[in-house]
Parts: sequence; structure tokens; C-alpha cells
Amino acid sequence: MTKFYTHIDELAVSKGTSHNVSKEPSTISFNSNIDHAALYRRIDWRIVPLAFLCYFLQFLDKVVINYANIMGLQKDLGMKGQDFSWLATSFFIGFAMAEFGQGYLLQKFPPAKVLGINVLCWGIILCFTACINNFAGAVAVRTLLGCFEAVIAPALIVITSNWYTKTEATPRYGIWYCGLGTGQIVGGLVSFSAQHGPVRTDFSGWRIMMVAVGLFNIVVAIAVLLWMPGHVSSAAFLTDDEKLYVRSRLRVDQSGSGERIFKRSSLWEALRDVQVWLLFAITVLTVIPSGVITTFSATLISGFGYKSKQAALLNMPSGVVSIFASLLCTFAVHKGLPRWLGIIAMAIPTMIGAGLMSFLPASNKAGVLAGIYMINFVVAPMALVFSLVGSNCQGYTKKVATSAIVAIGFSIANIIGPQTFQAHEAPRYISAKITILGVIGGDILLAILLRLLYGWRNAQNAKKGLDVSDNEDEDITDLKNPGFKYVY
Repeated sequence: MTKFYTHIDELAVSKGTSHNVSKEPSTISFNSNIDHAALYRRIDWRIVPLAFLCYFLQFLDKVVINYANIMGLQKDLGMKGQDFSWLATSFFIGFAMAEFGQGYLLQKFPPAKVLGINVLCWGIILCFTACINNFAGAVAVRTLLGCFEAVIAPALIVITSNWYTKTEATPRYGIWYCGLGTGQIVGGLVSFSAQHGPVRTDFSGWRIMMVAVGLFNIVVAIAVLLWMPGHVSSAAFLTDDEKLYVRSRLRVDQSGSGERIFKRSSLWEALRDVQVWLLFAITVLTVIPSGVITTFSATLISGFGYKSKQAALLNMPSGVVSIFASLLCTFAVHKGLPRWLGIIAMAIPTMIGAGLMSFLPASNKAGVLAGIYMINFVVAPMALVFSLVGSNCQGYTKKVATSAIVAIGFSIANIIGPQTFQAHEAPRYISAKITILGVIGGDILLAILLRLLYGWRNAQNAKKGLDVSDNEDEDITDLKNPGFKYVY
């Protein structure tokens, strides 16, 4: 781990830039005695593991409903027809409704504290899920869970961009985003273990699973509240010189989030910015397939005739693919691959997987399983979207607002995805599979449009011949900063 981070940060300080990354500050003369690699190893150990655990848990909290479904959830709660699809949807309705409220909290309070309290709350709610006895209670609990988990992406984007330059941040986004794939793997193991517990009519295996995951959430929440620093200026583990060093690098790189103050003009700029809505649309089209797989992959696998225990284990390779894809694309970007090409590169195996899953006969279990696994490449582009939000939206209010808008796109996609699964199409669910092919094609087109927009804006700014040093306002937005350079 130490050698890994040293290599990343030596590259970030020393190497030149390509067309898709902004220039890194090579030296900070008044802090030249600071050991850069050692400093950022300390920062990494305080931020990245906890960010990873939070993202892992928020995904695990969502995916356990997938496993609970094959462990008897519907039977225990008397569900029928589209009830399970609506149960999955209710989480994301709460997620979308709470997004701007969570953004307000991030604007008013330290982001790490807001994150920690929400993790604590959703851990408690998940424990209470074990007590529900009917469909209405399940919908109420899942909606509340969505409200608390709405904080995750905006909080982690703000926290990450508060500490790292644009080049340094991308692999960190990739690392904590691997929590998604890890959640898929661990979820399968938890489900498999819970199904091997003693059979009880009063407290079934899926209820045990909910309590176990909820308690782990509470432990991580306490760690976040005690250990995660939200901003450089409030980091007690850094000296004043080290804080100045980090802040100076962020300013030269046009990174960071600026001061935590609300600016109405920055909010309106986010709502009018074409960039923001392209990122929103890319998120929707990317996450629809991801939402389908998150909620229904174990169900699809069990539809091949596998028992619930086998389905839990067979779903685990999906997590391996997610982790591989996330690390592959974010570290490729760190090496110079344009982010927009990374999005397209991940879309190609997704489309192949959707084709295998949709058009191969059900008797070809190996081929259809390979298709389900390949679709998980689609989760990786979201790490790049988070990176673009953190790098290209300057100013605290605009960054928080854009993060909230992207998160709303995430929730809308997850509302749409489960509804493409129609009960009367079981077990093949052909409409859902065809939908995946269509939206990924649209994703590729939007990635190209975003690249063209960033290129045009950089060309316009270059004509003005100004640099970041010409502007002393740390909270200026990207559209108002004539020296701003968009990464793509």
C-alpha cells in the first residue's frame, strides 16, 4: 500500500500533463522541506479506507434486498406481482427526495460529520428492517433508508476534491468506488452464510442478514465521526505548514471546493450549466443497467434453475468484474486516457454482455451468466463521472449542487431500472435486457458531446490568455473563472 501511494503521488507531482488533465504544481517553494509522499500517505490512510467502507456499505445495504428476495422475503411479507419492483423503487424515491436536503446539510456543516451521522442513521434503519411483517412496512423502511443514503456521493465527492488535485483524485475515486464491487461479493457471502443458519419461522435468514449488516454500519459510522477529516483547515493531524502545502497545491491546480458558504448565484449557475445536465443524463443512462443488475441479478441467476444458495455464490463474480473495471478505467485515466474515452471503453463490454444475456437461449447457462457478469463493466463509468464533477465544477455551492443533481440522476435511473422487469415476463425479462442495449448506446453519444463541450470551453478560455494566478477568489465557479481548464 505504501509503495502504491508513493508511486501515484510521485507521478502526480513530477509528470507533465496530457490534453485531459490539468497541470500539477511541481513545487511549492515556501514548503519545499515537506515530504510529499509521506504527507499524502498519512492523508490517504485517514480518508480513503473510510470512504471505501462508506461506499461499500451503502451498496451492500441496497444489494441485500436482492439476496433477501431469494431467501424468502416476498413469501414472508405476502408480496405478489410487481410488489418487489416497487419495493426496490421506494428506496430510490426516498433517495431522490432527500438529495437537496442532504446538499443543504453539506453546505452548512462539515461534510465528514454529515456523512458519519447519516451512516449511523441508515445502520439503525437497516437493523429495524428485520422487524417488518408486511409490504407497507418494508416500503416505509426502504424509503427512509434511501433518504439517509442520499448523502453518499455528494459527501465523498466533496471530501475527495477537498484534498487531492485533479490527477491525484481520479484513482482515489476509483479505489473508494470499488466498494460497490466489494458489496456484491460480500453480499453473496452474507446471504450464503445466513441461509446456512438454523431455520426459524419467527426470525428467518434474511432478517439475520439485515441485523448483521446494520450493526456493521453503526461501527463504521462511529469510525467516520471520530477519524475522517472533512477539510484541510480542520485537520488536527496536519501541521500548519502541511495544511498550507496542501491548500497551495489545490489552488494552483484549480482543485478543491472553496469556502463552505452558500452562493445563490453558484446554485443558479449549476442549474443552467449544460455540463451539469450532460453529466446528469450520462448518469441516468449508465445507472439504468447497473440498477437492473443490482436488484435482479441474483433473481435472474436463480431463474436458470439454481437454488438460492447457489445463486448467492454465482452472483459474486459480478463484484470481481465491477472492481476490475473500476480500477482499470480510473488508473488508465491516471496514465493519460481521456475520461470520455474511458466511459466509452466500459460501454463496449456492457453491450456485449447485454447481447449475450438477451439473445442466447436460456439453455446456454454459461453464455447467459457471462453476459450478466460482463454487464457489470457498466458500473465503472460512474467513478469517472464523480471525477468529472469533482474536477470540473469549481466553487463549493456549485460542486455540492452538481453532486446532488448527479445523485438524483442516479436515483431516477434506479427507479426506472427495476420497473423494466415485468412479472409476466419471468424468468427471461426480455424487456429489461433490451433496455440495457438501448441506453448504453445513448451513453456513448453523450460522452462524445461532453468531450466536445469541454474542448470548446477550454479553447474559449485559452483565447483570453489568463491563468489561475490572475484570480484570487478561491470560491469562484468554473464558468466565471477565465483561467479555468476543464479535464476530459
